Amino acid sequence: MKATNSLFLGFLLFSISMVLGQSNSEQEKLKSQTTGYDQQAQGDYFKYLGDSLKFEQPDSAEFYYLKALNVSIEQNNRIEEATLLSKIGGVQYIQGDYYKALDQFTKSLDLFRELNDDRGIAAGLNNVAMILNIQEKYDEAILDHKKSISICIIINDTLLEERNWFNLAIAFNAMKEYDSAMFCVNKAILLCKQMGDTTEYMLNKNLLGNIYLNKKEYHNSLKEFSAVIESSTFDNKWELCYALAGMAQSSLMLGNSNQALKYAIKSDSLAHELNTLWDLQNISLILSDIYFRQNNYLLAYRYYVDYKSYTDSLFSKEQASEMNYLHLLQKEAENRALQLTFDKQKQELKNKNLWISIYTSGVLLFLLVVLLQWRNNRNKTNLNKKLQAKNSIIAHKNKELELANATKDRFFNMIAHDLKSPLSIMISFTEILQDNLELYDEKQIREFLESLHQSSLQGFQLLENLLDWARLQTNSFIFQPNQLKILPLVEETIRLLENNALEKQITITNEVDQDIMTNIDRNMFLVVLRNLISNAIKFSHPGGNVLIKVVRLEHEVGISVIDHGLGISESDLPKLFKLDSFITRPGTNQEKGTGIGLVLCHDFINKMGGNITIKSTEGEGSIFTFTLPV
Repeated sequence: MKATNSLFLGFLLFSISMVLGQSNSEQEKLKSQTTGYDQQAQGDYFKYLGDSLKFEQPDSAEFYYLKALNVSIEQNNRIEEATLLSKIGGVQYIQGDYYKALDQFTKSLDLFRELNDDRGIAAGLNNVAMILNIQEKYDEAILDHKKSISICIIINDTLLEERNWFNLAIAFNAMKEYDSAMFCVNKAILLCKQMGDTTEYMLNKNLLGNIYLNKKEYHNSLKEFSAVIESSTFDNKWELCYALAGMAQSSLMLGNSNQALKYAIKSDSLAHELNTLWDLQNISLILSDIYFRQNNYLLAYRYYVDYKSYTDSLFSKEQASEMNYLHLLQKEAENRALQLTFDKQKQELKNKNLWISIYTSGVLLFLLVVLLQWRNNRNKTNLNKKLQAKNSIIAHKNKELELANATKDRFFNMIAHDLKSPLSIMISFTEILQDNLELYDEKQIREFLESLHQSSLQGFQLLENLLDWARLQTNSFIFQPNQLKILPLVEETIRLLENNALEKQITITNEVDQDIMTNIDRNMFLVVLRNLISNAIKFSHPGGNVLIKVVRLEHEVGISVIDHGLGISESDLPKLFKLDSFITRPGTNQEKGTGIGLVLCHDFINKMGGNITIKSTEGEGSIFTFTLPV
């Protein structure tokens, strides 16, 4: 016979305080001290009793924990409530009542998360992962243990980190990934040595013995289990029961059934004393196997029956499904008996109602045909109305499309003309220099080169604006808003346009506060700034000033670009942001442009959730202000 895959479950550590049994005199002393005191003292006393009894008398421990829980709820002590829920789940786990344990662990974890208690969350993840191990949901369990370990490292909780490594080893052991299991248990043992924790160390030795047992390294498993049993500092009956069972199974695998029986009987006695279902199930199967090999088939059968009985009481999906299936079969048998009783009556009733049904069906069919015909006519009428409305909309859209196409045609003709101008100048100057270079002195050549440079910049800026506009129209301009400071972006744009301003001896004044931030797309914002400041330079008189300032509003930021140049007539203001009607004018030094830059600014600002406005007086200058959300 062979132990089931759930053999590892007896090892799982739940993350509540490992308080061993206290003497009766200490309990009586505490009881006398708390008698007549407030609820808090009574709650502490009940929790103390639960901690003292949880391994030897887990059912009694649960009773006292529940009393302490009621006290914490009455006092609205939510941290204590979450802790006690975890302790109650722990003793229910020890007793093999995994459904209830999972419920308590989950409630505890949810409450710790609500309270933002990192250690409680780490402990809760470990506890829930234990039940996932039992349910054979190993991947989920491993993920929860790793999350818990990460929190433990941050909060420097070495003990809880060790317990998670311990339970991770159990999961890998159950998955038969023994190398990973050995790595985890050795990690746990190293932490135990660092803490000087003998109790935890012995628990890990027990697990190490189980891993060796599964690897069929029986001499090594005997060595580890023996270390637990012989330890003078270790007094945990639950783990001692398991170590004895491990010794029994290892001895049996090595062919020493008499020695195996000796250890198995001791383990069985402890299991009955503790009344833990898993240990009773485990040792019953081992005893059945021992007696079977000793040809004592009567006792082998008796213990196998015990094993099956305990198995039925444990957390088992297969058993639950089987019981539900048997219950369903019983109900179906009862239903069939009732069905036979009423079949004759049903048949008579069916025959009696047949003609009534035929007549009723005929009438209903006629009414249905009439109704369908009426609905069909009504639907046709409604459909015709909808088609007419859609045709009207399509006709209107076609007119809008024709107008848009005509507008774009005019726009591209204008772009082509404006782009041709700087290119023609560049070609003319280069031809002159190429054919007659020796006729010009250095000063004249420099003047030619400066003109070439200005024409190149004019053409490049036009192409750059045209490319940005095309990207926006085709939705290929990726919108990536972020919280950014405005000042560095303004300074970057000023540096870019510094030469343009110097050529006209124009001063750019930056009054942007360094702490102001807004939610913007960096590239879109730079395009807007570049065009507005470039226009301000273009239409300012030589020696003038361009001012950039930012105002922080309640839910938005206002950015203004101010010049004292040519200004804009009142009749031209509505045309500035429209593709079909935008205006083009030369600057104060006859700089050329298409007007597409302002259209681009308007579209980009709208895309970022803002708005742009203009205040301008012809001959006095302009103020372009746009707002963006904070």
